Amino acid sequence: MKIGSFTTTNDKGQVVIPKDIRDSLGIDSNVTLNITVAGGGIYIHPVEEFITKSETESSYLQLLEKTKGAWANDDWDELRYSRSKTELNASKSRKEPW
Repeated sequence: MKIGSFTTTNDKGQVVIPKDIRDSLGIDSNVTLNITVAGGGIYIHPVEEFITKSETESSYLQLLEKTKGAWANDDWDELRYSRSKTELNASKSRKEPW
């Protein structure tokens, strides 16, 4: 087990991240932190970009603009046909005697 820095919480449950850790991760008052609970522990890590509820519709549209085209050239009819064919072949092979 890797031993890091030890700290305690105050009466409000607040934790101070030690300065050497903040410096190594580039955490300052302008950095947003993501806090997750997993495996009996708390994981805190900085995030660079995220969308909040208070952001406007234009921010959402900008995100869609960045990600558009990921499936633009996919032939959905061909994908549906090949998936159906694969499923039928799998079904037939299960019915064949050993």
